[in-house]
Amino acid sequence: VPDVRWRVHVCCWAAQHGLNLEGDFVECGVHSGLLSVAICHYLDFQNVDKTFWLFDTFEGVPVGALPEHERDSAGKFNKARYFDCYELAKRNFQPFPNAKLIRGVLPGSLADADVSRIAYLSVDLNNASTEESVIEQLWPRLVDCAIVEIDDYAFPRCRPQYEMWNDFAASENVRVLTVPTGQGLLIKPPACRI
Repeated sequence: VPDVRWRVHVCCWAAQHGLNLEGDFVECGVHSGLLSVAICHYLDFQNVDKTFWLFDTFEGVPVGALPEHERDSAGKFNKARYFDCYELAKRNFQPFPNAKLIRGVLPGSLADADVSRIAYLSVDLNNASTEESVIEQLWPRLVDCAIVEIDDYAFPRCRPQYEMWNDFAASENVRVLTVPTGQGLLIKPPACRI
């Protein structure tokens, strides 16, 4: 595992902010759970009155539904980094009964969980098309001032994701903050009240 201490720090900060908001936590793209397990320990999540919904295939990026231009890089990523880690993830989250693993292909597996209001969202799906489908479905469920942590944003290899997230943010009249760790942060603005 690469040294991701600062990336974990950013996620813990964003998740702590979410404690003060109504709604649950969601991570899309969990793998073995490194970032979210750190959040759970940092926040003593077993004592938090929220659910942490954890969506993944737990065996890599599903390449079948991807556009052709994303299939090759996803296939290489799968060979280099991924394996069936579902049992490992279950063991990692075992101390946190309010952390719920949802195994399936996004965005379809979002229907397998009762997530109506989101206080913290992390997205790490390693391809722009799935991330776009997910944020389009989850953005309306984010509560005002919720933070979206975008794990793959400002890396050279993530140019399609960078462009997609910037286009999405512009469509919502917001901007993504580039963090020196390569992550992006997006805040759901409060609805304008006149």
